[in-house]
Amino acid sequence: MVRTHGMGLFAELFDFAEGEEAEASAWLDEVRLSAMLEVPGVSGGASYEVIDGAPRFLNLVEAENVHVFYGEEFASLMDSAEIGSPVATTTRIRLVSAQVYPGLPGRPPDFPSVEAAGLAPVIQFGRINVPQDRLADFNGWYSRDRGPLCEKVPGVRRMRRYSPVEGERLMIVLYEMEDESVRETPEWKHMNASEWTARVRSYYRQEPGSPGVYRRKGYAR
Repeated sequence: MVRTHGMGLFAELFDFAEGEEAEASAWLDEVRLSAMLEVPGVSGGASYEVIDGAPRFLNLVEAENVHVFYGEEFASLMDSAEIGSPVATTTRIRLVSAQVYPGLPGRPPDFPSVEAAGLAPVIQFGRINVPQDRLADFNGWYSRDRGPLCEKVPGVRRMRRYSPVEGERLMIVLYEMEDESVRETPEWKHMNASEWTARVRSYYRQEPGSPGVYRRKGYAR
């Protein structure tokens, strides 16, 4: 069966006290993420550890749509002590977002990858504040400049953008790539050098630690 990536994204970002990261990392994979992947409507997920940026740990879960994250099974799981952290968190961010690029119905991006692939080995996860009066320009940039240029970057599997449903009022941008060297390619640097990109960067604001670059460490489906 060909895997279908969901239009809903659930993201959790964590930091833990020094000396407790190993126990926390195992819990994120073996308990928390494992349980979330069993909820009906969840189409995939993976756990990541930071290469560059912050927070240190990131869990991503995809679903058919954002309603899955508010359904009885997922909500009950989140309230369950069974998947509660065994150690104290120093940072904890929860975000629920709906995919807006690529939108449906519409032509899928031309990335040289199969839809059956799970979440990539390396991702760049951006959390961006965009002024309301600049949203039209920002949306146009992603659709007509950023997206087409990103499709030409070798090693990039997918680029997706999400609008917030819960959590901080942030645009979420997810780049999936084969390894961290993709960000050093001429094509990636060319993508970041367009005139439209320079204009957009003059008005948006990245959250602290964003964009984070993460390497997959655990479950992926």
